[in-house]
Amino acid sequence: MSLQVENVVASIDLHGNIDVNRIASELDPVHYDPSIFPGAAYKMESFGVTFLIFNSGKLVCTGAKSLETIKQATEELKRKLESLGLKFRGEPEITIQNVVAAGDIGLGRVELDEIALTLPNVEYEPEIFPGVVYRVRNSRMTILIFNSGKVVVSGAKDENDITKAVEELKRDLYKYELLEEDDEW
Repeated sequence: MSLQVENVVASIDLHGNIDVNRIASELDPVHYDPSIFPGAAYKMESFGVTFLIFNSGKLVCTGAKSLETIKQATEELKRKLESLGLKFRGEPEITIQNVVAAGDIGLGRVELDEIALTLPNVEYEPEIFPGVVYRVRNSRMTILIFNSGKVVVSGAKDENDITKAVEELKRDLYKYELLEEDDEW
């Protein structure tokens, strides 16, 4: 199984207010138009992430490939904001909201029509989207399955969730005889 984390989204609380108007004028590159969206978007090229910055001192970070990258980028942003005179109480509070992974789990080419007609908890509308949407039971995770056999797992909180989701899909494929027991994974 070769899945790679493609994106980690986290919410962050810096524990202090941020004057977004000021940040937009003093921090570069920041895009801010409060008539369109209440937060400022700050792209941090060195980490490959983008932060949405709100007056409340809360942030959303997207584009990271790991929690460690988010931690490092958050510390760097906090230092920049503090250099502008902003004050924060304590350490940033980081909460992972979504981990997205993609890759090959060893299915080989698959018949999406057959999967859609056989498996429970799936959606397939090929006119709208070229993959089967498999909903992982008792979670908010989904697995997108494409006819190439490649998948995208989203809605996870960590890599362990991703493994569990793929294992559930595998069990269902075996149970409904869409995958042979001796097929390699």
